[in-house]
Amino acid sequence: MGQIYVPTILQILIDFFEGCFLWKFYGEFLERRFQEKQKWEFGIMVLYVLFQNGKKLLLPTDYGAFQALANLFFSFLFLYFLGKCFYKHNPVILVFVAVSFLAIHEVSRIIRLVIPYAANIVILLFCWCREKGWRISEKSAEAFIKIVLDLMWLLGYGIRIGFMWLSLNSISKNFYEREFVEAQEIRFLLIPSLTSLCVTALLNTIMFRTVEGLSEFLFDLYPFLRFFILVILFLMVLSILYGVKLFQDMISLNKERKCHSVLEKQMEIMMEYSEEEKRIQSEVCSIKHDLRNTLAVISQIAGREETDGAVSDYLLGLKEAVNRLEYQFETGNFVVDVLLNLKYKDAIERIPDLTVDAEEFFFPQDLKISSYDIGIIVGNALDNGIEACERLKEQDPQEKAYIKLITYQKRQMFFMEIENSFCGELLTKKTSEFPVTDKKDKSVHGIGLANIKRAVKLYHGAVEWEVKGRVFLLAVMLQNQSI
Repeated sequence: MGQIYVPTILQILIDFFEGCFLWKFYGEFLERRFQEKQKWEFGIMVLYVLFQNGKKLLLPTDYGAFQALANLFFSFLFLYFLGKCFYKHNPVILVFVAVSFLAIHEVSRIIRLVIPYAANIVILLFCWCREKGWRISEKSAEAFIKIVLDLMWLLGYGIRIGFMWLSLNSISKNFYEREFVEAQEIRFLLIPSLTSLCVTALLNTIMFRTVEGLSEFLFDLYPFLRFFILVILFLMVLSILYGVKLFQDMISLNKERKCHSVLEKQMEIMMEYSEEEKRIQSEVCSIKHDLRNTLAVISQIAGREETDGAVSDYLLGLKEAVNRLEYQFETGNFVVDVLLNLKYKDAIERIPDLTVDAEEFFFPQDLKISSYDIGIIVGNALDNGIEACERLKEQDPQEKAYIKLITYQKRQMFFMEIENSFCGELLTKKTSEFPVTDKKDKSVHGIGLANIKRAVKLYHGAVEWEVKGRVFLLAVMLQNQSI
């Protein structure tokens, strides 16, 4: 009776571990539906154990094709149903998670069946030692062989659990760009897992056969298959893991290309505006110098009693127009001046009541940080800030929209803070480095912050962001040094 209970209890324990792996694997990809974390985690593990044991009672145990296919079919339905009940529904990711978990589970289960055959090597060495003169009684030899077989049997279960844990953890670790996965990409990712399921179903079908009432095991009939089956199973799992890693690297590469493309366009526009602004400023300075002298003379004449007051009003308006030729924002950095004034001009057309405060936004002449990198940081921060203000006004036209920029220096560190109105709560996910976007085009998600972070990294600095009520605050710290 004890010999029956021990494997049963051990199998239930293994099922419980697998249930633990399942909720952790699901939790890496899906957002949980319930707040009571411990309850739903325990619920998943209990349901998984019940399903595994109930499946053994319902399905036939003849190791036929029907049993193998029915096992995979009902297992997938259960995993999908479990994910849908306990997590917020995301069909695309959920299908990938369920199929991947099932593939790793089936591969590890067959590996567990192969591992105990390693005991044959130990037994052969033991027999060889006896032939060479070791004096061991038959009773002691039988006890030794039984211990070796039991240890290898337990080792098989240990390897199964360890193999599942490492494989699922590797998938979770390498699958870091989860916000951009759609149905088309899932087809690519599912091919290795589906291939593994087909191979394991085939092995389950041919692994056992019954001849004249006696069961024969495939590995007993063809011992050389033990090694080749292990190799095939490991290669299948590697194809799953490397498929995920390759896909994620492709997404990261495309994001890098988009970031560089955005940077190139920003710099092209910046350079064009800079050259044009320099030319215009040069001409404006010349005109202003001559015009002020002319206005001064005309004003004296217009101020006489016999002169019509309309002339004075006209000249006053002309003087104000000349003064408007000056930059509204002057920060001490020509690139930032161009960016700030141009983006303000563009933003004020879309948000007429937008307030931009840059009184404490100043860059010293001895600043060693490249104007190019400062332009990248300020330009992307302003784009994000203006966009946030625009969304706020769309939701609540009466809400005040503003952007405030501050710079200050402490020893060798230079700080920039950009504060702007914000439409609500900042949503974050542990699967994404940047806040969750509500843009229609998910492919451009985080590019602005990614470009800022890349520029900051060059100066061994840091960038942080937070939300306080309806205010978004971006803080940038840079070392004041040349690169």
